This record gives sequence, C-alpha cells and structure tokens, in this order.
Amino acid sequence: MSRFIIGVAGLVLGAGLLGCPPAESPPPPPPEPTPQPPAPEPLAPVDWSKLPTPAEASSWSLPKVNTWTMGNGMRVWHLEQSSAPLVSMRIVFPRGSATDPAGKEGLTALTGDMLDEGAGGKNALELGDAFQRLATDYGTSTDIDAVTVHLDMLADKLNPSLGLLADVLRRPSLPADEFKRRKDLWVASALSRESDPGAAAGVVLRRVLYGQGYLGARPAGTKSSLKAISHADIKAHYPAVFQPQGAIVVVVGAVDEATLRGGLKNAFGDWKGSPTAKPAAVVPSELPAKAIYLVDFPKASQSTVIAARRAPGIGAEDHFPAMVFNRSLGGAFTSRLNLNLREDKGYTYGARSYFSRYRNAGYHLLSAQVKGETTRASVDEFLRELTEVTTARPISETEFQEAIDGLIKGFPGRFERLSSTAGQLASEAESGRPAGWLGAWPGRVKAVSLGATREAATTYAKPDDYVLVIAGATAGFKEALSELGRPFYTCDAEGHCRR
Repeated sequence: MSRFIIGVAGLVLGAGLLGCPPAESPPPPPPEPTPQPPAPEPLAPVDWSKLPTPAEASSWSLPKVNTWTMGNGMRVWHLEQSSAPLVSMRIVFPRGSATDPAGKEGLTALTGDMLDEGAGGKNALELGDAFQRLATDYGTSTDIDAVTVHLDMLADKLNPSLGLLADVLRRPSLPADEFKRRKDLWVASALSRESDPGAAAGVVLRRVLYGQGYLGARPAGTKSSLKAISHADIKAHYPAVFQPQGAIVVVVGAVDEATLRGGLKNAFGDWKGSPTAKPAAVVPSELPAKAIYLVDFPKASQSTVIAARRAPGIGAEDHFPAMVFNRSLGGAFTSRLNLNLREDKGYTYGARSYFSRYRNAGYHLLSAQVKGETTRASVDEFLRELTEVTTARPISETEFQEAIDGLIKGFPGRFERLSSTAGQLASEAESGRPAGWLGAWPGRVKAVSLGATREAATTYAKPDDYVLVIAGATAGFKEALSELGRPFYTCDAEGHCRR
C-alpha cells in the first residue's frame, strides 16, 4: 500500500513539474568590459633618403661551459640550458681524414658512416627503428682533424639514447654486405661530384696547395680512392680512430650535471683505449704557386674562379686581425670583392673570401662563380683587390669599424638553437681549442686595432702567393689568361694535374 501511495505521489509531482511553467530566473549580470590595450605610440617618421642607423652591438657572450674528465680519458663540455626539453650532444674523436692512407682518401669518413649499419646485436634497420622510437636523431660527420658523432634527443630519453649510442660506438658489427652497399653509394656520390665545377675545383685546390700530405685531399675522397678501400681496411681503421681517450663529449640542453655524469658513466665508464691512427705530415707542394690550374667543363656556361694561398692553422697569432681583414675584403655582402664583382660589374651573383684553418695548416681563398665570358676579367679583379688592399686603398676606418660591428652583431646568431650551440662548441673541440674560447671571442674581436688589421692584409694579400684554379669551358678563356704570364696546368676532377 505504501509503495502505491509513493508511486501516485511521484506521478502527481512529475505532472506538476512538467505541466507548470518554471519560475523566472534572475537575469545574468552584464559582462565586465574587456580591457583594451593602450593605443600604440605613433612610429617615428622614416627618412627614406638615408641609410638606416645600425643598432648598438650586443654585449652577449656564451655562458661559461662546465668541464670535467672521465676516468677513461673522455672530456666533457656541459652547458645546461632548460629553455626546451631537449638535449644536443656531439662526441668529437680527435682523428679525422688526415689519417687516411695515400690512395685511400675517404677511409675515415666511410668508417664513420658504417658505425650504425648494425651494432649491439641489432642490424641496420633494427638500430634505425630503435633510434626512431626514441625520437633521437643520430649522424656522423668527418673533417680533416676529427670525426664528430651527433645525437639530438628528448631530455627524458637521455639514458636509453646513450645506451644505443654506446652500442654504435663500442660494438659496431661492420658487416660486409652493408659495407658494399655503403661503399657503392659513396662512389656514386663521388662520381656525381665530378660533374660539378665547384667541387672539382675544390679537389684540385687542395692538391695544388698541399700535395699528398696533410690537407691535400677532401675528407669524402674521390671515386678512385673510394674504390680502393676494402672491408678489411674498415675493420682495421675503426679501432685506430674510435677510442675514448682524448674524445670530447659536448652536451647542451635540459640535463643537469649529476644526471649527465651518471648517464655517461653507465654508457662509457668501462670503455678503455687510445687512438693509434696518425695524421699525415704537412709537405711542400710539388706544383708551383704562381700558376693557373684548369679543369675543363666544355659545356659549362659559368666558370668557378678560385685564388688561394697557404695560411697558418688555428694557432695563427694574427687570427683575429686576419678575420677582420678578410671581412672587409670578401667576408660580407658589403665587402669589396662582392660589391665589385656583383654590384658594380655584374659578373656573378656573389663573390667571397675566407680563411679555412685546421690544426696543422690552412689557406686563404677568394672565389666566385662567374659568367664564362667574364672569366679573365674576374681574375683581373681578384688580383687587383689583393693588390690595392695594401697599396692604393688600404682598409679604411669606416670599413674596419663595419667589419668589427658585423662580426660582433652576427655572433649571437650562431647560437640560436641547442644544436647550433653544440655544433659551435664541437667545432672548437675539433680544432683543439679550450672550452672557454668562444666565451672570450667577442672581447678578442673588439680588441683588434686598425693597424693590426692592415698588417694582416700586408701579410696575406700578396697576389704572387695565390694559385689560380679555374673550372669551366677553358677554350673560351685560356688564351686571354695566357697574357698573365703564368704557366698552365690541366687537371682532372680527381686532382691530377699535368703541364
């Protein structure tokens, strides 16, 4: 009975709720007005008749890099930056392509390329999948003085990524079938480079300046030198290069010192050994400096023109004054060389110059890709600029200050990303410089004087010390170049030259 009464009451109550109009609710309060941002201040009028005034040079410099040495001889350069949950790592092994045997140039680079073609019980595909699952990027690069291993990863994947890297560096399988496949790809790439006038000119230039010794060949080798490399060469070269003693581990990103120390110890703490590969010695060139070296590309519409000379390596006492001198000569868009050949003459889209310095030697180079019919005229302008920078038109106070400002203002841009910062530090590690060198860089540039800059120009800008290497349709300009009175040498794309 009670259940029925409750049911009827429920129906009556439900009917009342459904049939009667609801009581009116109070209206919602009016929305608060959205605060409006203040009106922007009017921009100052622009005087388009004048060049813009450059901003003051930045006082930014690289923060101090923390360093320590592991028990096995690996040195660590650590810069903690927590702006993003990422870590960028470079391991610099201090043996590079300068250790390649004569006739087998490219051996070190090919050996480095083979490290991830199977390691730690995984084949190449399995290893690639393992890195991919961690969202970790792995790679290697080889230069004259070092092989650098790259690892970019998520900060919370540091330890598993280091585990895979330890397999790659310490336990590579270097399988014969993968060696054949990778070697064939490298040979094909070298063959492709032979059709590029710029690449061919670069090969010839190193051979002309440094012969068969240190700095005489590109790290990637040539078609012939790569074909000469055997699987046994790779197996023997790996332990001679990839050892922990003397290697520098550069780490930039969101990892604290304690975590990094633990991860590196777990991955590499019990790895022992020293590299045994020896770099070639610097030898005199067997070819004359005051000569013209031609690489013929009969169908080329443009010519690659290079003027270059030997220069000291990274230990040069005039490193910074020479840098400022080069900035004025051809190291910037507004430099003399580019304004002359591009803006004034219209021979090229761009002309440049730079110093390339390595541990034991280096060179200074002027280069441009020019219209074929302007090859001789471009050479004349190269030589004229080298002559006038020490005679009729020494570097002016304005040029000097623009060079200093340009170098200082461009410096922070070299560290925009974690990987960029790691790359800059790795480059200094590769050169054998200390961890604090980049931190002192802006002050060293600012300390350069106009007198020291002009002295550096006098030291380097001697036209007779510069070899001329030209790749293009030689039939169109060889006769005109003969008026320079320099002997001709004909070269192939692998750097073999004959009179």
